[in-house]
Amino acid sequence: MYFIEESRWRGVSEQDEEDNFWDLPAPEILPVREMLESLLGVNVLAPLVRCSKLPFRHLCSLYETHITHTPMILAQEFSRSQSARMSDFSTSSDERGVFWMEPKASASFSREVDENRGSNGSTSSNRGQRTYYEPGPSTRLPPMPIPPTKRSRLVRGALVAQFASPNAEHLADSAELVARYVDGLDINCGCPQSWAYKEGVGCALLRKPELVHDMIRQVKGRMGWNWPVSIKIRVDPELKLTDQLVKNALAVNVSHITVHGRTRFQKSSDPVSLEGIKFAVESTSGQVPCVGNGDIWSYQDVARMREATGVHGVMAARGLLANPALFAGYETTPAHAVEQFVNLSVDYGFIFPLFQRHLAYMMEAHLLRAERTWFNSLPSTISTIDYLSGRGLNVGRAQKMSPVWDARRGRTLHSV
Repeated sequence: MYFIEESRWRGVSEQDEEDNFWDLPAPEILPVREMLESLLGVNVLAPLVRCSKLPFRHLCSLYETHITHTPMILAQEFSRSQSARMSDFSTSSDERGVFWMEPKASASFSREVDENRGSNGSTSSNRGQRTYYEPGPSTRLPPMPIPPTKRSRLVRGALVAQFASPNAEHLADSAELVARYVDGLDINCGCPQSWAYKEGVGCALLRKPELVHDMIRQVKGRMGWNWPVSIKIRVDPELKLTDQLVKNALAVNVSHITVHGRTRFQKSSDPVSLEGIKFAVESTSGQVPCVGNGDIWSYQDVARMREATGVHGVMAARGLLANPALFAGYETTPAHAVEQFVNLSVDYGFIFPLFQRHLAYMMEAHLLRAERTWFNSLPSTISTIDYLSGRGLNVGRAQKMSPVWDARRGRTLHSV
C-alpha cells in the first residue's frame, strides 16, 4: 500500500497565499482557563509518557490541537538535576499553534483592549496578575488568512507542563523553574502504573484530597494566586471520593480539571465511563472548566464526549498518536502529516527510537503486517527517511516543506 496525497492548495500560488497573511491581527494570548471557558471546540493533546515531546507537540498543533502537554515529569528529579531538566523538557517559540476560534455565545469580547497588549503586540486577558511567560517572536500562521466568521478570534495555543510529585515542595520548586517557558502546570493524579502508585504519585493522589489541596496551594503561594495550576484525575469507583477531590481542588482556585473516564483499576481496553466524567463535571458546579479524556479515536468521538458530558474541552492520547490530524477531521494520518513530522524531527534533532515509534503509530493504518515488521526493523533515521521516500513521500529532499505550515494545504478540505 502507498500513501495517496490529498489535493493541495490548487489555483493559488504559494506566494499569493503568503501575501494574504500580511494584514492579520496579532494573536490573543489567553490563559488556558479562559480558552476553555470562552471558546468553542477546544482540543487538547494529553501528556504522553516519552511521546508528547517537542516535535510531536508541534506536529499536533498544525492540526487544530489548541493545548498541548509535556510528558509527565518527576518533580523531584526536575527540581534537583540540571541533566534531568535538559532531558525532560524542551520547547521552541514556534511550537504553539495559531488558530481561528469561535467564541461561545455567552463570551463577551472587545478588540479595544490596548492596555492589555504585551510587548509583542499580542493580547492577554490575564488581567491584574503577575506575568511569568513572555513569548518570543514566532513565525506561526493560522490555517487560513481570512477568519471563517465575523466573530472568529485569532488565538495562540498553549503549552502546559505536567508534573508528578508525592509532595508540594518539589512541585513548587519545579513550577518556579519551568514557569517562564509554559502557560501553566498540571498535577498528575491519574497515572495508573504500579511504580507510580508505590512512589506516591499519579493515582496514589486520588484518595489524598488534602495533599492535592496543599500542592495547589503551595504552588500558587510561590507563583501567585492566579497562576494556572490544573489537575488531571481518574474517576474513583466510589464517586463520592471523586466529588471530595474536586471540592478540595476548587477551594484553592484550581484553574481547570481534566477527567479520565476510567478508574485506576481499569485497563485501556475497558470502555470509558462518560457518566463518570459527567459526574466530575457536575461536581465543579460550573466553578471551573473541565476537559474530558478517554477513547477519543475520531472526530465523532470528540462530538460525543462534548455532548454526553458537558466538558469545555476534549483531550486525546492514543488517538493522536495514531492520527495527529484527528482534530482536523482526518480519519487516518494524512501523508502530509508524516512529511511534516519527519521535517520537524530532523530540525529539532529528535532521537531515533522515539522518531521511529511515532512513525510506526502514524503509519499503522497504511501498512500491511509484513510491512510494519520491516519498518520496525529499520536501524536509523536515514534508513527510515529513505524508506518513506521510496513510498512517494516528500521527505529528505532538497526542497522540503517549511515546518511553519499550519495545515493550510489540507485543513480547508475538511468541514469540521
